[in-house]
Amino acid sequence: MSTRARAVRAAFAALACTLLAGCVQMPTEGPVEVPQVTAEPDDVPGISFDPRPPRAGDPPADIVAGFLEAMKATPIRQTVARQFLSSEAADGWKPEQQIITYSELGDPEGETSVRIPMTDVNLYDARGAWQRTVATRGLPLGLVEEDGEWRIDEVPDALIVPDSWFDDQYQRVSLYFFDPTSEVLVPEPAFAPRGDQLASSLVRGLLPPSDVPADVSRTYFPVGTTLELSVPINSGIAEVALSGDPDAIDEETAERMLAQLAWTLRQEPRINAFQLSVGGRPFSLTGGSTPVGFDVGAGYDPDDLASNDLFALADGVVVRGLLGEFDPTLGPLGEADYGLRSIGVDLGGARVAGISDDGSRLVVAPTEAPDGEVSTVISEAVDLAAPAWDYRGRVWTLDRNGGRARTILAVDGAAAVESVPGLSGRTVTKLLVSRDGTRLVAVVRGPQADRVVSTRVRHDTDGATTGFTPLQTLPLPDDGNLRIRDIGWRSPTSVSVLRASADFSQVRTLSVDGSPGEIATGGNARLRGRFRTLLSTPVDLSEVFALAGRTVRSLTRPERTVPDLPPGLTSVTYVG
Repeated sequence: MSTRARAVRAAFAALACTLLAGCVQMPTEGPVEVPQVTAEPDDVPGISFDPRPPRAGDPPADIVAGFLEAMKATPIRQTVARQFLSSEAADGWKPEQQIITYSELGDPEGETSVRIPMTDVNLYDARGAWQRTVATRGLPLGLVEEDGEWRIDEVPDALIVPDSWFDDQYQRVSLYFFDPTSEVLVPEPAFAPRGDQLASSLVRGLLPPSDVPADVSRTYFPVGTTLELSVPINSGIAEVALSGDPDAIDEETAERMLAQLAWTLRQEPRINAFQLSVGGRPFSLTGGSTPVGFDVGAGYDPDDLASNDLFALADGVVVRGLLGEFDPTLGPLGEADYGLRSIGVDLGGARVAGISDDGSRLVVAPTEAPDGEVSTVISEAVDLAAPAWDYRGRVWTLDRNGGRARTILAVDGAAAVESVPGLSGRTVTKLLVSRDGTRLVAVVRGPQADRVVSTRVRHDTDGATTGFTPLQTLPLPDDGNLRIRDIGWRSPTSVSVLRASADFSQVRTLSVDGSPGEIATGGNARLRGRFRTLLSTPVDLSEVFALAGRTVRSLTRPERTVPDLPPGLTSVTYVG
């Protein structure tokens, strides 16, 4: 072995020692050490961290360690990290194409061609949308000598950071697109940098291309539209200046672009309005460069006309109102007992779908028309779960079918079985549909534990279902052998999960895309007693309840004492 090879190997042996040593910061003098990433991060959001550049004579191990440390610069920037790369690699490196996070780094393998094992690795695309999690993955780095100094010449096009740093510097957001019919806005979960880069990241996330299939959601920003600079915010107004061909944007396209921007940028609290220009030409609803407010696109919100009332069955008849203040509805199901065990109500509160006591039939009737018709939509099922409605007035229901589940979709009074890979034929206990009609979430019963899974509904441009994306299992934390009792929408992109044992109940909220981490929603997460039902809605600021028989607990206002439900009141639900 040559002297230089022995020196390189010794340097990487030193790097391995530092990886395992768990140092918490990089010194300015002496040997360079990689911080232990499982410790609490020192870089508090809002506090600047300026990593040091490479020094003359740094060995390969210090170059690798310095590069990994430099990617943790705050505010987020890669000017120092590029200095650890060769000239060619620095010019070609595109860290904005992907984000790779890890919990720990292992013992480096190799000499000038290095592979560093990473554990608990999460991959995010250029928009900040989570892609997948892998238990282990190698980070390949190649080093060369350039002008007598070691530099990294081979590096993935990615920002590579500890997950603790990522959690501090990035926040959950929603990027708003349109469904394939262009009738309703669809939120797509993603992560974006906190602070001054948030607005720019949100805008870039809307621009093509997108990894989301076009039969799930679409953007109205034309191909070739780019954001070359940042999005400045002056006196609460964001200036969104895009490059591209303004002649490719007709009135309909411009109106939907503005709607996407309004709903996406409202997540930046410093913005009150925005101005959009493409290729130097301003676009607004009134013409010219008039600032656009966040009320744009309200008609594309599936919650725009949704009722805030609660509905329930009271001794078999359909009632509506608030907890403790229910009145019978005026439709036929509010005047007579049709032998129903559960109900679901359309978003406007105008129609109710009911499941018969034996679970074999689904009927639909108006809520406010005394002479309205009660239509039987499904008549020969085995065990129908409570139905759900989307914004198109479609009714989704689950026939549990003795452990061989069938998903049934009713459109205009005609019902058909939908083949959902991973759900059809399995033991499924609960099914939810998002109000925009693009997501299904379900509980799959297993021999030892239950799973919460999600899938996207594929549509053609006329709104007909064409299939489903592969199931994604949501990362439910291990709380022991607790069975899932119920799930409910907490926001358009998150669901709460109720699990219970004989003595206590646990509520956790997860993102529907499967990204890691629990979503903090405030209020109670752990309840004494065995609660079996969640009463929740995706509308912001709506109260969320857990029910155990007649006992009611508020999850969002735990200080509030909620009276017990009156005898005979069952199947309490929000619309949808």
